[in-house]
Amino acid sequence: MAEIFVNMGQIEVAKGDGVLITVGLGSCIGVAIYDRERMVGGMAHVFLATSKDGKGTTQPGKFADTAIPALVEAVVQAGGRRSAFQAKIAGGANLFPKLGEASLNVGKQNVAAVKEHLLINNIPLRGEDVEGHRGRKMILYVNKGVVVVQSIGESPREI
Repeated sequence: MAEIFVNMGQIEVAKGDGVLITVGLGSCIGVAIYDRERMVGGMAHVFLATSKDGKGTTQPGKFADTAIPALVEAVVQAGGRRSAFQAKIAGGANLFPKLGEASLNVGKQNVAAVKEHLLINNIPLRGEDVEGHRGRKMILYVNKGVVVVQSIGESPREI
């Protein structure tokens, strides 16, 4: 079982018994898209809602508006079928709730942007663990199409 770590702003793909892992999901969003039947999946660690120009610079995984299309394309290139894709997301926390609602809630904006771009790309969202006030770790077991999320101080759970 090969474990691949997905760092902030990155997009990674795995097949078969591959495992994709991202940690440090505070206001960032982990996005997993997979084709369970073909056992291929990908993960992005998105940290901002939108790029300035819709191009995402040289790292499309940074922004929801560029990460979702790039992730879809990467999973298709690895053998996944768009028609079979499912998505699960985690993150989007507000780690500084004492700053109040008047301040910018980047986590909430990231959640909304990721959901919007999944919808635009016709990828059904099948599970989520978002918002709140705790950081998270997200793991995609590609061969089973299972996503496990662990919030700081809590037991891991499947979404």
